[in-house]
Amino acid sequence: MTKATVKTLFLVVFGMCLVFTGGGCTSESIELKSPDGKVAANISINGSGRLNYNVFRQATVIIEDSPMGITVEGTDLGEAVTLGKAKHHTVNERYPWRGVKSQAVNHYKGITLPITHNKTGLTWTLEARIFNDGFAYRYVIPGRDKRTVNTEKTAWCLPAGSQIWYQTVTEHYEGVHTKQNPEKIKKGTYMCFPVTIELPGGDYAAVTEASLFNYSGMTVQATGSPLLQGVFEDDPDGWQLDGDIHSPWRVTMTGPDLNSLVNCDIVHNLCQPADKTIFPKGLQTEWIKPGRSLWHWWSGILGNFDSVAFELQRDWVDKAAELGFEYYLVDAGWEETWKAPGKDKWALLKELVDYAKKKNVGIVVWKRWEDGITEQVTMTGIRTREKRLDFFKQCRRAGAAGVKIDFMNSESKEVIDFYTDTLKDAADYKLMINFHGANKPTGESRTWPNEITREGVRGLEYNKWDTLPPHHYASLPFTRYLAGHGDFTPCTFDPEKLKGTTFTLQLATAIVYTSPLKHWADKPRLYLNSPAVDVIRKIPSVWDETRVLAGSEIGKLAAFARRKDKTWFVGVINGGEKRQYHLDLSFLGKSRYDAVFVSDLMDNPAAMKVEKGTSNRQQNMTIDLSAGGGFVACFSEIK
Repeated sequence: MTKATVKTLFLVVFGMCLVFTGGGCTSESIELKSPDGKVAANISINGSGRLNYNVFRQATVIIEDSPMGITVEGTDLGEAVTLGKAKHHTVNERYPWRGVKSQAVNHYKGITLPITHNKTGLTWTLEARIFNDGFAYRYVIPGRDKRTVNTEKTAWCLPAGSQIWYQTVTEHYEGVHTKQNPEKIKKGTYMCFPVTIELPGGDYAAVTEASLFNYSGMTVQATGSPLLQGVFEDDPDGWQLDGDIHSPWRVTMTGPDLNSLVNCDIVHNLCQPADKTIFPKGLQTEWIKPGRSLWHWWSGILGNFDSVAFELQRDWVDKAAELGFEYYLVDAGWEETWKAPGKDKWALLKELVDYAKKKNVGIVVWKRWEDGITEQVTMTGIRTREKRLDFFKQCRRAGAAGVKIDFMNSESKEVIDFYTDTLKDAADYKLMINFHGANKPTGESRTWPNEITREGVRGLEYNKWDTLPPHHYASLPFTRYLAGHGDFTPCTFDPEKLKGTTFTLQLATAIVYTSPLKHWADKPRLYLNSPAVDVIRKIPSVWDETRVLAGSEIGKLAAFARRKDKTWFVGVINGGEKRQYHLDLSFLGKSRYDAVFVSDLMDNPAAMKVEKGTSNRQQNMTIDLSAGGGFVACFSEIK
């Protein structure tokens, strides 16, 4: 009998069971099953008294027995413990969402489980929730005084034969993902969330954290074994908390295919809904408006502020309006260079905002998080609340719609608190926030919907001074974007910046990557003069529905169908050599559709072929993809 088979044998008595593992009989445990009965998690105490868990999806082992526990004031509260009587509850709700789809599903079975630490007598709570597509838990430690959280024993032990996709740039999450067996990764290597797992039987999983507030951000560390150990790289000596301690949720997503992972709602489900006294309509609060934006920095000359000169800004606004975009971002250097007789930077900003309003374009402005030198200019930051409130007040008076805040480059508790405090303060002034130089999202925008996007991704900016390899484009939808929105700043039509890709792949990134505030990177004239300009005008920044299409493979091919209202878009990214892709159109409705197809020109990466026709769901297409190429289609229902 196999190890997996043995682990699925449970003797259940009043919700408690004896679990048999390869090491023999262990102590009491609790089994949780998802609402559809396909996913199971078991919380147990092993023979050494250590709190453990594992996760299955039907007969497939997703996570082997793995340790749990939090260390507070030097005491490991997951060691030598006793389980209490669990309280069970079920939630089944839907709520508005933005990005991958317009409605999230929050359906789970949950428990609150008392855990008694035998040596100290302290009883704390393990909260756990099991969904149809994953499992999550967190630690809740009661108390009144200030205490130090030292670390956690949280870990994920992967089944033998698993392969993981990971990247190691934990400072600001701007790394390129690599596929490897975890046992072959150098011991001690730090890896960013999410880590995506290809299981030996063909299923998928991903691990990350959710609801990161008032805590230090977690990454994982390679151990030279299948175990990924949770660590706090930016707070290695711990951090202090007052009163009750609530850890973030430790998350395992799972599904039989990539579509399951991409459509997983667990990360934001685990965050609290927005406070209606601050956001009366949640995500749909009137001053929080997703949209598309131009910005000048990417297409400008690296290292100078020529593109931010005030006399050029109205033309950028005009071009945003011509494309039908809702925003224009004034990036770094505006505060230091905008001057005119009798007018300071704030008067000039208001002048630009007032001009843009006539064009139905909102203005977003850039700001550092702390003082520093960028491009040989000293810039002031908003790290302190006094400076932050003053800056936000001036932005609100000028009429700006939002602020892009840059260069945090850490997820220490101090910086995590800065994110939260910034969102609170910005809400008072009705400002949307875009965090750059940032860590991964953990569902914060459910609680603070004025976080309209964040970076935390190696985006197209790297093609200014480096090269994004084609496989990076094809891996992101199934790795970093599982955590949430990402400000990649898509789509160059500059031949010198394609760097192994094609115009069509670049256009496809605007469909495949999700960012409710989507910054198109290049010069507007390149878009306006493109034969695909009508498609560009139609691509939204949020979607009603997403489907990952057959043939998608992490790092090799990302094929997505996405719907906004009754219009479907297809984006295909080829991360490898040239190939043919067979597109099944069965996702379309029963109507006929006017269609626009944008294809690679096989001998010219800096060009594209645009064709028009009609389509229906019975049709299939065979598409020729260049190496590092792509495909885009837009299907508009014929009324």
